[in-house]
Parts: sequence; structure tokens; C-alpha cells
Amino acid sequence: MSEQHSQPSTSSNAARAASPRRSRYLAAMGPGFLFAGAAIGTSHVVQATRAGADYGTGLLAFILLAILIKYPCFYFGPLYASKTGNSLVEGYRQTFGKSVVALFGLVQIPVFAIIVAAIAITTAGVGGNLLGIGLSGPTLATVLIVACCVIIYAGGYAIVDAVNKLFIAILSVTTLIATALALPNVDWSFYPSTAVSPLLSHTTFVTLVAVLGFMPSGLSLSIVNSLWSLARNDANGMRADSRQERADFDIGYIGSALIAACFVIMGAGVLHSQNINLATGSVGFASQVVDLYVATLGPWSGFVVGISIFTVLLTTLLTVLDGFPRVVVAVFESLGRDEASPQPEQVRVGQRQGALYLAMAALSVLAVLILYFLMSNFWLFINFAMITSAVISPLLAALNHFTINGVSVAPSDRPSALLNAWSGLAIVTLAVLSLCYLYVRFLS
Repeated sequence: MSEQHSQPSTSSNAARAASPRRSRYLAAMGPGFLFAGAAIGTSHVVQATRAGADYGTGLLAFILLAILIKYPCFYFGPLYASKTGNSLVEGYRQTFGKSVVALFGLVQIPVFAIIVAAIAITTAGVGGNLLGIGLSGPTLATVLIVACCVIIYAGGYAIVDAVNKLFIAILSVTTLIATALALPNVDWSFYPSTAVSPLLSHTTFVTLVAVLGFMPSGLSLSIVNSLWSLARNDANGMRADSRQERADFDIGYIGSALIAACFVIMGAGVLHSQNINLATGSVGFASQVVDLYVATLGPWSGFVVGISIFTVLLTTLLTVLDGFPRVVVAVFESLGRDEASPQPEQVRVGQRQGALYLAMAALSVLAVLILYFLMSNFWLFINFAMITSAVISPLLAALNHFTINGVSVAPSDRPSALLNAWSGLAIVTLAVLSLCYLYVRFLS
């Protein structure tokens, strides 16, 4: 009789033990979703969809392979935060010195303002077309920037995390529905004969370089992710361990890869072999995708796709307006910090809200000034941002690699030999892609 009662007791104890573990894992979820929200942007909506439109599924394997190879470069951000309680910016200072942090800030901060302006004007264009809003592009973009800033100011990390998860759910559902609608029209050949150019051709090479270099995102997002991890730790009152950090990151990273595949399939199913001239601008192209869904599958499908694209872009705008100021503040804090200070950066996360809001306001003002006064040279700024991202990507990958294996990380906490070898492959791949990008832009 006693044996019959002991089994339920054992099961009950196991269930109670599993419940706190499950709660800790759920509490750790957040930075990975924010990573996905920031990564799933114009690179997915425009570049991935256009790759599908021009090449069918011919470039899908290359896109997924590039995302796979780059995994360690992005993962080292949250991993470093979980092992040290510091961001990668502080890791750069401890490993390489303040000069590297200063150079990083000098190059990256202007790019942040350009990226915010570019995302805002694209989101405004798509949203204006979708909702029939008559405001000018810069005016609507400014409204969106202000709205995102108000959301961030109202609740900080917690509300950004909650709103982002809602947006991620909406864009995931609508993107999956739009992809399912396109599936019957997809030619699943490895490299369709209807592609705009042969696989081994200069045109395909140029397209691959442009698409793969920015999938799933620019490497600066690894630094932002480490800061989001610290913000999540501060909100929860405890530091997530490396297993929880990896589970959270993997969900976001794999999700961004799947959404990239969805947009390739959407382009392959609806736009490929339509014998139409694709729009060159991001807004025009996104509107063209919606119109072709309407023409092919009916008005309701256009609404689903429009919501998907608009939510993708709005999510990106919200997350970069939260994440980029964190990097700006971390750079200035690191430059002003005592070299011998042993205090973990996480101790100061909850005390920096005022500085974060100031940095957010400064980046927003710079972005609005670009939109209103420098639109005639807007593509010059975009080209500057893209070239800068291409050049510094392998450098950031190398910085991340040597920081996670550097003096600020205990030998027992450093990545495995396999992960380090994987990171080395990623650095070489990014260097090759960067050289190819520069060749295509300036010498080809």
C-alpha cells in the first residue's frame, strides 16, 4: 500500500522541480525575440523576396547556409553577457582597450541614425500605401519614430519586450499564411531554368553578395543583443545562465531564418516568371508584392501580406530605437570608466534610463533631420551605411571571437573548440563577402 502512495509523491516532486526550471526559461525569453524583431526587416522583406522573384528558390539554400555560418558571431553577444554580466562593448574595452571602443563608436553611431531614418521612411511608405494615409513620407516617418519613442519611454525594456512579442506573433502568423498561399505556385527545382541569370554568372554573383552579406542582419546586432540580455537580467533581478541564454537566442535566430525562407518562397510563388519590371525602391517593391497577391489570390490575401510586411518593418523600427541607444550609452560609459574597475556592467543597467532616453532622443532627431533636409542625398547615406556594414562585419566578428576568448572570460566559460572553429569559418566567410561586396560596388 505504501508503495502505491510513494509513486504519486515522487511524480509530484518531479513536477514541482520542473516548474521552477520552466519558469526560469520562460523568464529568460526576450532578447532572442528582440533580435528577431530587429533582424527581420528590409533584408527579409525586400532582399529575400526579390531573390525569390528573380531566382525562384535558386538562392534559398545559399541564404540559409549564410545564416547558419554566421551563427557564432551573433551568439557570442548574449553568451558573453551570461558569462560576465557585461556587454560586448565593455568586453571590447577590457580585451582591446578604449581606443577600439572609441573607433567603434565613431564609425557606428552615425550609421545608427541613417538606419533609423531608412527603416522609418520605408515603414511609412508601406503603411501609407496600405492604410491610405495622405501624409508625406517624412511626416509619417516622424510620427512613427515619435510613437515608438513614446512606447519605449512609457515602459522601458518590459513594454518593448511585450509589444515586440505581440508584433512577432502577428508577423509570424500572417507571413506563414502568405507563404502557404504561395506554395502551390513554387517551382522547387534547386536552380530553376527560369532564373534571371545562370548560377555561375556575374549577375548572380552580384545578387548573392548583396543578399548574403546582410542576412540575417548586420553584425552590430550582436552587441545590441548583449545589452538586451543585461536589461532582461535587470528586469528579472537575476542573470540568465548560458543554457537559458542559448535557448532564447536560438528561438530568435532560427525564427529569423525561417521568416527569410518564407519571404523567398513568397517571391518565388507570386513574383517569379511574371514577366514584370520589379520596382527598384523598397516601398515600391513592397507595394508591388501586395498588388500581385491581390491580382493572383484576391483582395483578402493582399491584406494579409500587407499586414505582414508592415508589422515586420514596424517591429524593426521599434527594436532599433530601443537597442541602438543602449549601444551609444554603453560606448560612452565604457570610455569614461576606470580601467581597473571590476564592477559588472549589469549593476548599472537599472541606473542608466535617463542616458538611454537622451541617446534615443538624439538618434531620433538626427534621423528626422536626415529625412527632412537630406532626402536629396538619401541614397548617398544608405550607400555609406551599407558599405560601412560590409567593411566592419568581419572586423566585428573577429572582435566578438577574441573577446569571448579573452582575458575577461574565465577559461572554463569560453566557447568549445567546435564553436570557435565555426566562428573562424564565419570570420573568413564574412571577410570574403566583404571583399566581394567592395569589388562589386567599386571595381566590377
